[in-house]
Amino acid sequence: MPQSKILVDTNTYLRLAQTIRPLLFMPFGDNEYCLYILPELNDELANRRLNSKFPWVDEEEYIENRKSFPTVGRKQKRVILTNFDFIWDFVQTELPGPSRVDALYIAYALELGVPVVTDDQDMTELAKEFEVPVMPTLKLLKVMHESNHADLKKVKGIVEYWRAIGDCPANLHRDLKTFFPEL
Repeated sequence: MPQSKILVDTNTYLRLAQTIRPLLFMPFGDNEYCLYILPELNDELANRRLNSKFPWVDEEEYIENRKSFPTVGRKQKRVILTNFDFIWDFVQTELPGPSRVDALYIAYALELGVPVVTDDQDMTELAKEFEVPVMPTLKLLKVMHESNHADLKKVKGIVEYWRAIGDCPANLHRDLKTFFPEL
């Protein structure tokens, strides 16, 4: 069975990579879900501010796990770049807020026909504008839970950690009620 690719944005990666290991390029569930990042996420992680806040991203385990990206052919790459130009123009004229990397994620997802996991509300709005499926991190955790890739204890620990460090996804309370009413 072919993989069901899912793209995860920077925030989702940073919120999950230390707890669900390895996070990326590890198929799970009957649908063979597999999480990917774009190479540009590594560029973002090189940012000194992010690097000082998340020093673990430079550990070999995480660097190694961030070396696999969605495979795209030359024709797909051209379409992705065309999509990006159109999406970025839309951001600059209609929906200021998403970053260039956010727009690139949407461009990839549009061409590959895969969902993007993000809690960024601007990026979510941009994805919906271009009819790209988007899910919050808690929905991804629900998929992982239903696929026996993350048990309820792990999910609860992740949510408690987010609260403790003050880095909660947007709509945390609503999404908890929707996806994990038992927590």
